[in-house]
Amino acid sequence: MRRFAVGLLVVAGGAGCTEQIIAPGDCPDFCPGGQIVLLDSVFSTIIERDSSFRGYVQAYQSDAATAAEVPGVQSRPFFKLDAMITRVRPNGADTTTVPIFADSARLRLAIVRKDTSATNLRLQLYALPLTADSLSTFAELDPYFSGPIVDSVNVSDLLTRPLIGDTATIRAWGDSIRTDSAGHVLIVSRVDGVFFLYFSLDTLQAPFSVPDSGRLAYGVRVVADTAVSIGLGTNESVSNGPVIEWFYHYTPPDSVNAKRDSTLRAPTIDSFVFDPPSQPLDSNLTVGGVPSARALIRVDLPAFLHDSIDVVRATLVLVPVAPVPGVASDSFRVLGRPVLSDLGAKSPLGLDATGSAVIHVGTTDTVRIEITDLVRTWVLLDTLSTTALVLGQQPEATSFTEIRFYSSRAPAFRPALHLTYVKRFPFGRP
Repeated sequence: MRRFAVGLLVVAGGAGCTEQIIAPGDCPDFCPGGQIVLLDSVFSTIIERDSSFRGYVQAYQSDAATAAEVPGVQSRPFFKLDAMITRVRPNGADTTTVPIFADSARLRLAIVRKDTSATNLRLQLYALPLTADSLSTFAELDPYFSGPIVDSVNVSDLLTRPLIGDTATIRAWGDSIRTDSAGHVLIVSRVDGVFFLYFSLDTLQAPFSVPDSGRLAYGVRVVADTAVSIGLGTNESVSNGPVIEWFYHYTPPDSVNAKRDSTLRAPTIDSFVFDPPSQPLDSNLTVGGVPSARALIRVDLPAFLHDSIDVVRATLVLVPVAPVPGVASDSFRVLGRPVLSDLGAKSPLGLDATGSAVIHVGTTDTVRIEITDLVRTWVLLDTLSTTALVLGQQPEATSFTEIRFYSSRAPAFRPALHLTYVKRFPFGRP
């Protein structure tokens, strides 16, 4: 009987220690304490020593030039074409040369930014002196834009004309074209929508001067029924810059029959001038204009942001000082890039953009640029790392447009960092 009782005790003890694998955990015995709390704060005093610098990209270095006629602002592209040959060897083995005689020329311009709201849009071509260069000002060139018009083309009218796409046309131009009675030709690129506009110039419109080696300088003025702003491609855009094709003839010494040929010339300088010029930098943060201005934003992160939070979202908040002048249909982008080392105006920048915002001309709305990834990087790094970014216009120096934001020196409208974050979860022991 005693042996049976002992056996029952052993069985009962074994049953008490058996785990129930399929049973759920019992909180709070097996779960950590605490709650996930989402916090949202606007830090208005952690941005300090913010400033602007001008001179990064000049007008002659940009990949587009603005032609505009808007209330209070005029902008005019210009370019000077490279020297032309004046003599040729009739045959490859000849040691003597003969003079060439220009018959005509064809000038190509590319409209890379269009104003779709403009009506009766016209481009006017003016002759400029060969002294025009990168240092020329609006006041110096303005009298030449009051002189005789070399040629004028109605772009709006050309766009309404039917496409010509016969075999001979495509063989000559490589694509379907639109043309008018004056011989202007318009081709719309199927790749990026660029308008290629061709002017047919005779020897009066494109005079060939041997002493000047065929150099020519032209300026472009845009006119429409309303305020208008467009962008013309430049040499820096690689494939959209102005190009002139000279058509000429020459007569070999042993022949009475002239031979005909052509050659291309690109500009040695292309730029644009505008009035009024960009205003000097002041206590505000300036982004854009010509020469281009950039704003350096330094952020002094509090220690607790480094130690105890996870960033959900970070937004840089900027308040414009005044509306951006220009045509209401225009816009540009403000791009933020991280600073690798704080050296002021010469600070090296990271290659990848950290955030951007589209700026519409005429608006005074608060600008918000999301920089979540950048702030997360700052939070994870040590407190001695560079916590700054630079704001620049994209593209730079292609237009007179610029935006000015209030800086930290304006307490009521200073830049701020809007953070949404959570405190790191306090995992415990079961």
